[in-house]
Order: sequence, then structure tokens, then C-alpha cells
Amino acid sequence: MIPTVIEAHLREKHRGFEHHHHDRAMTAQDLAAADHVTGHRVAKPVVVRLGDRLALAVVSAVERVSLGMLEEATGEHAELVPESEFAARFVPCEAGAEPALSLFGIPIFADEKFLHADTVVMQAGTHEDSVVLDTHAWIVREHVQPVANLGTRFALR
Repeated sequence: MIPTVIEAHLREKHRGFEHHHHDRAMTAQDLAAADHVTGHRVAKPVVVRLGDRLALAVVSAVERVSLGMLEEATGEHAELVPESEFAARFVPCEAGAEPALSLFGIPIFADEKFLHADTVVMQAGTHEDSVVLDTHAWIVREHVQPVANLGTRFALR
């Protein structure tokens, strides 16, 4: 079940959102499999510190965040933040199931490749719930700032 505060935000800002309930999906790639979509459509939010503030860097499930590109786009030092330092900021979400929504009061930066997709899929506060949002509406209504090449492919070993 989507946490009440998240559902209320979605109903207010994204009236046409789709809710999917599925088996437990702990990673963004698991979510792609559970929702039967390519990992390129799944938004994976990564909590970063930009200077002295938290932000979300959103890339596809098949990519990792390029901190260098985020630094170039913002002019601020960027670093990954351990879950123990940000979990309280995303209550009532389960750890690792935070959606990239403005209701948490932190800036959202997303790889500009999302601009080429009609819809985006993301966790909805639990590991069993996801939502499908219109990409353009998500960018506008959640004040998402596109960043070129924010996501980079995982290197094969």
C-alpha cells in the first residue's frame, strides 16, 4: 500500500498515475522485472550531497550516477550519502523505496534521457508498490532539473 502522504501528493499532482502492486523489488532492476518494463524506463533516485544540502540524482535502473556530471551542472561538490544519514528525511518510505517527488523538499536532478520517454516508473514508498507517471508532467510538476549524461552505464567486468 502506498503511504498516505505519497498517495495524496500523487493524486494532487499526477491525477492519471498508474499504481502497480507487485512482488517485493529491492533494486531498480528488480522493479523493472516486476513491472515488466525495460530498466531504461525505471527512475532510480540516488541521494547525494551537493555542497551542504541533500538532493536526488535520478538515473535509469541500468545506470549509475556520474557525480562529475552533476558537479559540472550545479557547480557544487557532489558525493553519495549513506542511507543512515538520510532515511529519516523520507519517512514514511521504506529504506530504498523513496520516490523522486518534490514533497520531500529536496532538489531533483534527472538524466535528460528521461525526456525521450513518454512515461517513467518509480517506487512509491514501498518495495511492493510502484507508479507510472507521464514523464513531462513529472519533470514539470516535481521541478525536476534535467542534466546531460547524469547516468552512465555500469562497466562490465
